[in-house]
Amino acid sequence: MTMEFEGRTEREAVAKAAAELGSESFDVEVLERGGGLFGKGKVRISVRKLSSIPDPMGSGDSSRTNKEKKEASTENKEIEQEEVSKEDAPTGKQLKEITDFVEGVIKRMGYPGELKFRKVEAGKLIFDITSTHSSILIGKKGRNLDSLQLLANVYLGKVVGENGPWRIILDAEGYRARREKSLIRMAHHAADETVKDGSSRLLEPLNPFERRLIHTAIGSRGDVISQSEGTGLYKRVRIFAGRMGNKKPQ
Repeated sequence: MTMEFEGRTEREAVAKAAAELGSESFDVEVLERGGGLFGKGKVRISVRKLSSIPDPMGSGDSSRTNKEKKEASTENKEIEQEEVSKEDAPTGKQLKEITDFVEGVIKRMGYPGELKFRKVEAGKLIFDITSTHSSILIGKKGRNLDSLQLLANVYLGKVVGENGPWRIILDAEGYRARREKSLIRMAHHAADETVKDGSSRLLEPLNPFERRLIHTAIGSRGDVISQSEGTGLYKRVRIFAGRMGNKKPQ
């Protein structure tokens, strides 16, 4: 289904579309750019709503099936059995400082939670949060978890120095892996639709890691290309049909 919206600028028209549709996941086509007096005109756009990227957490932990919970539990037990390289790992004192800091933040948020160091992998210190309120700590599309992770990395700079060799990754109930699978699935689905009609698809706002994930997944195909659009931390990825060499799609 396509709908048309108008605004003084393309951004205003897109904002009206997002408010009307209750989503930012839609494809945009500019139909008209007015050139009124003193450069004041209007922009008319046509939008087609896309299926949004599925959130692995859904409305919370209660949305997960017993099978998924059992698989997650088994996966966590296997993770706990992994050995951490003493050569690459931070000291016990550094880990305790980081753990105390994150648990303190969670406590001040009003939720009980425990942080456990999982492993070091490619310069990343991976921690798991265990809480009876994990769905809230994760938040919609992982936004709360991302915010906690950002704070943890700022604090990490104080513990090991600004040029430290690690970056902290916070996870809860295997959310990160499930989110990645959903994003890749959605990206390929959008790419398939793009190839069919020769147009483009604009995905919803994603954080830098998620955008890199999409670009990597799409980059392995020979029939589409992708580029980031917008400003700020949560930019959007547009997927175009065909390859255009070094020429940027307009």
